[in-house]
Amino acid sequence: MPSWRQSLVKSLHKTRSIPESRYFQIATANREGVPFCRTVVHRGLTDDNQLLVISDTRTEKYQQLNENNRCHVSWYFAKTREQYRFNCTASMVTKIEQPDLVEAQWEKLSDAGKKQFLWGRPGTPRLDESALNVEGDYSIVPAHFCVLSLNIENVDYLNLRGNPQHREWHEKDENDNWVSQSVIP
Repeated sequence: MPSWRQSLVKSLHKTRSIPESRYFQIATANREGVPFCRTVVHRGLTDDNQLLVISDTRTEKYQQLNENNRCHVSWYFAKTREQYRFNCTASMVTKIEQPDLVEAQWEKLSDAGKKQFLWGRPGTPRLDESALNVEGDYSIVPAHFCVLSLNIENVDYLNLRGNPQHREWHEKDENDNWVSQSVIP
C-alpha cells in the first residue's frame, strides 16, 4: 500500500465524526481551458487507488471530463491540518459499462439522495417548487446516474502541523510502483 494511501486512510479515520471530511474539491476545465472547481462527496477508494464520486451525465462536470478527462483534486482535513492534492484522470462509468459498481453506489444513497437524480436536468431553470417534488421508483438506477472513477497519477501531501511543516511528493515510477520524496513545503 502506498504511503500516501496509508496517510489518507488515517486522516479519514481521525476525522470520521466530522461530516466535512467526506467532501473534497475537484477541478476540471472546459474546452476553452476555463477552470471549474466544485465540491463533491467522497464515495470510496478502490483497491487500485481510484477515488470514487457519483455524478449525473447531464452536468457540466461530466461534459467537461468527457472532453478532457484530466482533473485535479484538493482535499483538506481541518482537524488534522493535512492537505492532499491529486492529479487524476477520470473515467465516467454508467450502468452500461459496469452495472455492479453503479448499482452498488446507487444503493448506498438515501431516498433523499436518489430523489435528487429525478429532479430534472441540472442547471436548468426551476420555474416553481413543484420541480423538486417528484416521486419515482428508487429501485431503478436512472440512465444518467454515473460513477466517476478518478485514477490518481501523483499525490502532493502537506501536513501543516508543526514547524517546519512536512510535505511529500508521491508518483509512480516506470514499473508502476509508488515512490515518495520528502520536499520543501
